[in-house]
Amino acid sequence: MNADQLAEIRPVLREVIEGAPDTCATLEADDDPQKWLQVVDQTVNAAYPHSDNPEERLGRLGLPLLSTKLVSWEACKFATFDFAEFEVKAIADWIDA
Repeated sequence: MNADQLAEIRPVLREVIEGAPDTCATLEADDDPQKWLQVVDQTVNAAYPHSDNPEERLGRLGLPLLSTKLVSWEACKFATFDFAEFEVKAIADWIDA
């Protein structure tokens, strides 16, 4: 995990939580505009450049699913997850991973 990235992600997540459900935040990687994610309320929609199922990929990578539900995805385009519990530290760690 990158402490600098987490320091940038956490305040954004707090703003989304405080402004929910009317606040949306978009994060993009400085080095690659194809790496992006949007957070609204308890939903994370992110670029997904892979062809396999996102839940299976997360499991193979050892990333925790937390309390997520895969809502929608399109191969090589995006994946959308809903989180039953939206805790800033846990979600920031998940995003960073």
